[in-house]
Amino acid sequence: MEKMADSLHESYMRLCLKLARIAGERGEVPVGSVIVRDGAVIAEGIEGVRAQHDVAHHAEMEAIRRTCQILQTLDLSGCTLYTSAEPCFMCSYAIRACRIGTVVFGAPVNTVGGFSSHFPVLSTGAVPNWGPPPKIVQGILREECEATRNIPQHRPKL
Repeated sequence: MEKMADSLHESYMRLCLKLARIAGERGEVPVGSVIVRDGAVIAEGIEGVRAQHDVAHHAEMEAIRRTCQILQTLDLSGCTLYTSAEPCFMCSYAIRACRIGTVVFGAPVNTVGGFSSHFPVLSTGAVPNWGPPPKIVQGILREECEATRNIPQHRPKL
């Protein structure tokens, strides 16, 4: 059963990697994200900070925004968020606020990651009214995700 779950996680992470490569080609930090519910991709997110002139336009935030719009709810408790890089503090807050049930990421980001850093927003139980933290699955296709982050990016003028 675990091998089947790993295979499923890998297939969604490959989609994240495809989206991350698109972001890199656009001159963005190469991060891609998808949100899945009941085995179906609800929404995708591609990093767009530079193009949108919006520091909050992370891949995870874009996937969350689109999912909330599509499902017409802020309660994403039945959803799984996949992302090529560990969600940052901002994205982790949004994940918790929307009650996403599971977060699957490839590459850790120890400096500003919402799980592995000194500020574990994804796993803390210290904030009232947040409900339980999401289940965390880390390291799916980690080497590929880390390699994607090392692809040279075309940097458009800001």
